[in-house]
Amino acid sequence: MTKPSRLRYGAIVQAIGSLRGEFDQEVAPTEADVRYRAHAAPGIEPHADIYVPGNATGASVVLVHGGAFVIGSRRGKPIRYLASRLHAAGIAVCAIDYRLIFRGGRIDEAVTDVGDAIAYWRNRTGELGLDPARMSVLGLSAGATLSLLAAAQPQVVPIARMACCFGLYDVEHLRGRLAELLPRLLFRTTDRVAWNDRSPLRAGHPTMPTLLLHGSADGLVPVDQARRLAERREQLGLPTRLVIYEGAPHGFFNQPSTARDEGLREIVELVTGTGSL
Repeated sequence: MTKPSRLRYGAIVQAIGSLRGEFDQEVAPTEADVRYRAHAAPGIEPHADIYVPGNATGASVVLVHGGAFVIGSRRGKPIRYLASRLHAAGIAVCAIDYRLIFRGGRIDEAVTDVGDAIAYWRNRTGELGLDPARMSVLGLSAGATLSLLAAAQPQVVPIARMACCFGLYDVEHLRGRLAELLPRLLFRTTDRVAWNDRSPLRAGHPTMPTLLLHGSADGLVPVDQARRLAERREQLGLPTRLVIYEGAPHGFFNQPSTARDEGLREIVELVTGTGSL
């Protein structure tokens, strides 16, 4: 069994600092502040921003932000960057928010929100001239965790492909008083066994082709988590591609880098069906 590694708090500072600055060729949403759920829910009602390019290929993505289940939004820098670049590649995007820990959400509420957003977007694809059979999901960090858990729910509508970037797939490495506060709040229990059982590594695995992107220098989520998830999916016979970027930190879409450029290319190839998955 792999020895759990402790959270490196300096990596939190690095990740937050990397959110500073802007990028060029940003695209404005085609539709902003869209309510993706018809019924009201406790807490802050999640919204979405929609990007539909004029040269749409028919492929589309539901884009789920990160932020440790506590912060982050559909308007964050990495989400706007990816939405703009996917839009330029002819891929439509539905960038969503979900309920956060201190805004009415725990794991169940957040997973429900992502599932509802996926259903909403599939219902909109035909109206927007997109192909519902070519709808993918892209999750970053906590968004990757939620995307995997939502896609594994039997009631969630079909998803063509999934990309998960530097996601938290197992809470076992969260050691120490501050680090353990997150799963206690997220899962509403102090039972570590329950935390592990509900983590994507041990919960049900969605069957669609899945791309895992991770940096070898990730100080928030050890790269071994991605390796173990890929190994488990391969044992189950599920199509999986793992790409590890040497020296890349957590949140490598936040700043210009080889990992950012190559990661974007991998995602575009996955979503358009031109890659190896």
